[in-house]
Amino acid sequence: MAWRAWLPDEAPRRPLALLLGAALAGVAAVARMALEGQIGHEFPFVLFFPALIAAAVLGGLEGGATCLLISIAAAWILFLPGHARLAWAIGSFSISGGFIVAMAAALAHGVRALRRSRKQLGEAEQRLRTLVGELAHRNRNALTIMMSIVSQSARNAASIEEAERNINARLGALLRAQDVVIASHGASVSLCALLNETIAPFDVYPFTIPPLPDAEIAPEIAGPLGLLFHEMATNAVKHGALSVPGGRVEIDWTLENGMACLRWREIGGPRVAPPARKGFGTRLITSALAPNGGRVQRHFDPEGVRYELHVPARPVETGLPEKQ
Repeated sequence: MAWRAWLPDEAPRRPLALLLGAALAGVAAVARMALEGQIGHEFPFVLFFPALIAAAVLGGLEGGATCLLISIAAAWILFLPGHARLAWAIGSFSISGGFIVAMAAALAHGVRALRRSRKQLGEAEQRLRTLVGELAHRNRNALTIMMSIVSQSARNAASIEEAERNINARLGALLRAQDVVIASHGASVSLCALLNETIAPFDVYPFTIPPLPDAEIAPEIAGPLGLLFHEMATNAVKHGALSVPGGRVEIDWTLENGMACLRWREIGGPRVAPPARKGFGTRLITSALAPNGGRVQRHFDPEGVRYELHVPARPVETGLPEKQ
């Protein structure tokens, strides 16, 4: 129906609907007066019916009812004075006019509701496409990381058993990071939750983490960052501060200019030297963390290894003031 194209998406407010109904009734009365010579008194309401339909469609029940009441008054005063069947004519017009107003208003309301439903359906479909695309992107990233885990672990292991242990441990770390992402329902991920979940398989007592306000990171960074935490903890257990009694790891962070600056400091361990070749953690930074805006600096201090991690983050609503 062509009239649906010019029907407004929303019904007008009450003052405008009342004004619209009165105006259409006035236009119909003027047109009826202009045609009085041709029509006479036989059809006093003939031009008021189109006005009722237009008022109800455009102004809803309020606009249509206003037009009906004014049309009855105008016809009574202008076209039916002294008419013998005045009561019957007014009653018939009132009943038929009320029916027309109700049907036209309901039809217009249905068209508007259908239009809103189609718009919401289109928006929901677009959100679904975006979600599917984001999910596919995350799956590709996860598969890339898993392929890197398998290839690097197998390449650097001295035996099949060691490769199996390394692969399972790293995949477990990735799975725990994904659990944190799932718990956040795909929204920003808690840095505290990710760190605590990553170091949970290790003895947590040598880790010193002061009470820190939380920060939020993007879900696509959680997997690589959780793996990196796992690699740092594993290296600390094998070669660093946690390989000897009394060694410990101090962790803290601040938020500056949209980046979480996390400091990982090993204390009380053996003297360490820079590795002769790049390990899995270094490759992970290049392949997964760096494209998402993250970077890592590693320092081999005399008292132990020190990491400085910078990842995009933001403060949670309840804490962690951001420094500018």
